[in-house]
Amino acid sequence: MLTRCRRDPRSGTGTLIGLGVGPGEPDALAPGAVDRLAHADVVFVPAPAESTVLFYAEAWRVERIGDHRAAAQRVVEWFAAHPGGTAVFATAGDPTACPSFGVTAVAVRSSAGALRVEHLPGVTIVPPRRSPLPWAAP
Repeated sequence: MLTRCRRDPRSGTGTLIGLGVGPGEPDALAPGAVDRLAHADVVFVPAPAESTVLFYAEAWRVERIGDHRAAAQRVVEWFAAHPGGTAVFATAGDPTACPSFGVTAVAVRSSAGALRVEHLPGVTIVPPRRSPLPWAAP
């Protein structure tokens, strides 16, 4: 059973995690990727990746973001309002190749004070397998 992380606002050290979203096999999920989504206080996501993220994170924690500058500004503002929080930045594809994640990582490092930025390389979150329900008649 997954439990929600409790952030410590006194520590002031937040974490921004980049996760890649895309097509692939559910059996190939990176270890810990879904747990990072489950433990995040908020998940920032561009429109193309939103439907996949909503399989793993509650809708009230998912915030759709726009272009590079708007995304970076929104994440910086969130960390300013939630010191010590954990945010996931879900990108369509590999976060190391995503310009929005790169711009956001630079912006939060320079604006948000004590902040860890990490990422899982490659596509680590995929939609669940689309197959008939196991109890449905063929």
